[in-house]
Amino acid sequence: MEIVNKRTLDEIDSVLEFAKLGRDEIKSVTQSIYFSEQLDSEGIKLLELDTAVLTALENGERVIIRGDKEDSAVLCTESETFEVKLGEVSNALLIVPDMTLGSELTDTLLPSIQYQQVNSVMHTFYELRKMKPRLQKLRSLLEENPYAGQAAEGDVDHQGTKYTFNELLNLVQGSEREIKIALEKMQAIVIDGYWRVLDFDFLVQVMSHLLQLCDENSWLDQGIPIQECLSVLQDIFPRTVIEHVLKNFADKITPATGKDDDEKHMQIDIDYYRLNEDKVCRFFAEQILKHARKFNLSQFLSTWEKSVPDGMKTSVSQLEGIALIDRDSNPEVISYMTVDTLPEEISERFNHLFRIREKWSLPEITPYIKDLTTDKMDVTAMLTKSFKNTQYWFSSGNGLGDCFCNLKDFDAIVLI
Repeated sequence: MEIVNKRTLDEIDSVLEFAKLGRDEIKSVTQSIYFSEQLDSEGIKLLELDTAVLTALENGERVIIRGDKEDSAVLCTESETFEVKLGEVSNALLIVPDMTLGSELTDTLLPSIQYQQVNSVMHTFYELRKMKPRLQKLRSLLEENPYAGQAAEGDVDHQGTKYTFNELLNLVQGSEREIKIALEKMQAIVIDGYWRVLDFDFLVQVMSHLLQLCDENSWLDQGIPIQECLSVLQDIFPRTVIEHVLKNFADKITPATGKDDDEKHMQIDIDYYRLNEDKVCRFFAEQILKHARKFNLSQFLSTWEKSVPDGMKTSVSQLEGIALIDRDSNPEVISYMTVDTLPEEISERFNHLFRIREKWSLPEITPYIKDLTTDKMDVTAMLTKSFKNTQYWFSSGNGLGDCFCNLKDFDAIVLI
């Protein structure tokens, strides 16, 4: 494009004289900026990079923006997720594609001029804020078609969509690493190339056969020989499913030293697993609560204790994140409530929790909000930030001591 009214060297010298600068105080090459007659301020978007994102790009990692049409956009590296927010600046940002920085300008013997064109004028930019991945959709997608055994794959009730890992990546707003961690926490399994969660009733069947086999062979105490267990149960369930259940409900153990023919010792060349007491007891508690939803606490504790394998001890601590106990009720009751069903946004989570219960002790509420914590904000900091206007009061009758409640957005919170 032809530049009208080009600035000359004489005009530049006049400006330098007015600014009381000598020619020897600047580079010999002067860049003269002019505006294009066809500014394109919509075709360019500015993104302010977080240090982690910049490092990822410099290392050649993949950086991608994820989200469906109804989602707000997030940017993901291979290991982190960032919220993308539109910001405004009071000053105009001029986009000059061919501008040369001062350190890159080369001196010439004689003064010269380079003409640079402003292609866009920007008043907004996108900024990144590190956030938790939005994983609720991941669970919803997997629950469209839970795995209930090979025989059930052709049933009408099991014709929902199945997803590969790449398909999940395209639909879930989270980094590859975060989604992999979430799949592990959800106890998801790869079957025929698709990620699936086990149907809970099917899981009950697998656990029932596994525990019966352990009881018949006294494996609860000695440890489960993995290959022998697989060879016995593989006619009933796929080997991958049995291995998956053992991985999630048992821990690999080191064989004790002893003779191979000594029944009290394990053979050194065989892999053994021992059922994890807390995980197994938690499983039986969930099995009882899933169907009853709400239970008389004393009756539940008695039923629960009788349902677990001999030698295992139940504890209320094993119910963290899956059950809510109401000790103000008469009689005391316990209800089924999992973290997975709660809103992902902090404010929505608190509003939901305080619609369920007016007062919470710190130990009670912690299991239902600790998944929202970050490296910079623990549970206490989150509560302090969420409850700005508080008043203190004393909780009597059960030795809880001083506590405070917020009356602005929520009914009440108790901190012990």
